[in-house]
Amino acid sequence: MKKLGVFAGVISILCLGILGCNEESSNPIRVQAEIQESSSSAQKAKSSDDDESSSSEKNSEIKGKSSHDGKSSSSVKAAEKQAESSSSSLDKSEKSSSSNDKVESSSSSKKQNSSSSKALSSSSEAPVETRSWYNQTSYQTARVVAANASELECDDETDEDALAGYEVAYEFNAPNDLGHDYFGEHNAFIDYQVPSISAECGSAIFDGSNGLLIPLDEIFKSRGFVAEVRFMPTASSEMGNIFVAEPPGSGKNGWQIRIDGTTITFHMRDTSVHSTWESLPLGKVALNEWHVVRVKIFPRKDDITGEVKYMLNALLDGKPRITTAFRADMSNIEYGLGIGYDSMYQTLHKDRFFTGKIDYIRYGRITEDDL
Repeated sequence: MKKLGVFAGVISILCLGILGCNEESSNPIRVQAEIQESSSSAQKAKSSDDDESSSSEKNSEIKGKSSHDGKSSSSVKAAEKQAESSSSSLDKSEKSSSSNDKVESSSSSKKQNSSSSKALSSSSEAPVETRSWYNQTSYQTARVVAANASELECDDETDEDALAGYEVAYEFNAPNDLGHDYFGEHNAFIDYQVPSISAECGSAIFDGSNGLLIPLDEIFKSRGFVAEVRFMPTASSEMGNIFVAEPPGSGKNGWQIRIDGTTITFHMRDTSVHSTWESLPLGKVALNEWHVVRVKIFPRKDDITGEVKYMLNALLDGKPRITTAFRADMSNIEYGLGIGYDSMYQTLHKDRFFTGKIDYIRYGRITEDDL
């Protein structure tokens, strides 16, 4: 495994980068519920995401790749570190106390028992494969083992009742398999250009230089969906991706739940409605505290005309922030998703990391079948 990781890391250096452009954001849809707070840092982040033209994008492609915090030049070390982390977590039987951070989360309050670390694959049956990620880097379909997994003893328990209505759930309860989808179909992985991720019992820790990628699947190609994230930012981020289906460049649809400075924002782009990103600030959040953001896009059928229209509801910490009619349709996304970082390696890649903890990420489709 170690040799394979090193070889894949070398391959990642040679791969061509796909660097995105950043466009001017606007918000033509009508927001019916007043957003009480906004942040100047959100505007700054949005501006930073706007001003580069597609022509300058190509000229900065090499720079964008080399400015990835020096990770491209050390991708072999990153791959070797990940392989060693996976190996050591399987070989060590040493037990020690859990993480020093004692902040309670909805899933970290569970009893700590021994955690299984038998197979390397994130699937109990599928073999580990090495795959290319849009010609930018490579990754393995192996378990994402936390860098400090040998120091933790956690019980992978999940409240199944809380998962009603969801089809994908990253609960981050197992340090030896952080990318595990509770439903077993859409595991997340780590690529060779970012460092390993640490954990505490019940949450994953993102240090502003790493993240997880999610291969694209039909389940994410739905006009209606609900996405909920429980997170704790420990530092402000210029454009901190939390859970995003963010395409590289212009002319492609996508959506993002991200933190701009200290403001949580839902960004979306449906090129049939508007060519640039539309941004909906949901409110400011405090650092070093847990927060929950929930975005729901759903169909509604008119009782008289029978016409189906879509609505968008967004809540932050249980409080409604946006309720509005929703014209956009981002169902035809073409690229994979990212957790905690820009998995598409765009021009401003180094500005798109999230710093903090994520307790869980849950996603589910909402269709018109039951209207």
